[in-house]
Amino acid sequence: MINLPTTQQIYSNIIADLEAKYSITIPTIGKSFLRAYASVLAGHLKLSYLLIGNVQKNIFVDTADPESQGGTLERFGFVKLGRYPFKATQGIYEIQATGTIGATIPAGTTFKSDDDSLNPGYLFISDNSVTLLNTSYGFPVRALTAGLASQLQVGNTLTVTAPLSNINSSFEVTIELTEPISAEGLEVYRQKVIQAYRLEPQGGAGADYRFWASDAQGVKQSYPYAAAGNGNQVNLFIEATTADSTDGKGTPSAQILTDVEEAIEDPTVDRPSRKPVTDTVNYQGIIPLDVEITINGSSFTTAQEILIDNSLEIALSKIRPFVSSIDVLSEKNDIFDTNKVISIILESVPGTSFGAIDLVVDGNPVSTFTFTDGDIPYFNSVTYA
Repeated sequence: MINLPTTQQIYSNIIADLEAKYSITIPTIGKSFLRAYASVLAGHLKLSYLLIGNVQKNIFVDTADPESQGGTLERFGFVKLGRYPFKATQGIYEIQATGTIGATIPAGTTFKSDDDSLNPGYLFISDNSVTLLNTSYGFPVRALTAGLASQLQVGNTLTVTAPLSNINSSFEVTIELTEPISAEGLEVYRQKVIQAYRLEPQGGAGADYRFWASDAQGVKQSYPYAAAGNGNQVNLFIEATTADSTDGKGTPSAQILTDVEEAIEDPTVDRPSRKPVTDTVNYQGIIPLDVEITINGSSFTTAQEILIDNSLEIALSKIRPFVSSIDVLSEKNDIFDTNKVISIILESVPGTSFGAIDLVVDGNPVSTFTFTDGDIPYFNSVTYA
């Protein structure tokens, strides 16, 4: 890797080369053509170094910039995964109309979510013409805005944007037919591409299940294990991205679990079913375990407490179950204990003093805890006593 010099360093090197080449000392006071020349040349050379640095950065997937910034990240992903980052998907809902039997709702009719809805002010469209067969009749509408920004809940109401003959203007959501999913983050996409390069296909080993599960939108990570006492059963724990989880802690929705199952078991026009015929797969969501920390005998300032909180939250976000069939042993990071808490505090606020550390995981006091199978730590709170 080339370390890019600063403009000042380039300038100093040019001056040193000129002085060495011609055995002179270029004066620092007064007018000097050579110093002006070196300054201009340094600026031009800096641009060349920046170009070299950009090329250097974009020949590796772990450092590549996105295509929107002139980089190659998505190109690496398309070559290895065969796809670009998932775009946000549109939610589809069944809404209930009330009116006269035989009244019609033309295709293309739009509805706006009311102010008391989960996400007010978004437009929804009926793609097909609807004729009321009963005085209360349900039909599907599609969100015009993709992703979670326009998501609605059962019981939310919408108002038609143009009056309809013999039909009430208010409509109620009765079923979420298709759950919306947010666009795949570039860093999540990057990690999936890196995994695809690192993991070798083995015909149904743990690495294959992790790679296959990454084809489902909304999946952040997966943890496959052989089911205890069942040689042909696989417990596949799925962790959703924070935005797409049902609780903000990584718990996947039923839709995401279904999408993972389809990515592994259902054949498509591009490929056959991937699951080995002898395997039974149990698709499960991860289990977030709240982590609560009490730091006794502390006298931190508010700024120091914020710094410690952030450091502990970052540390916990990196702790995940170890899958021996996939993960590198040197990168194993599945244990959280009071010693790690002490270390993080001292790194955040060096030279500080405090008392005992109390650690509670999933409501149980512990001194150390190993996260296995589908157990995922969730940073809940820090108390300064």
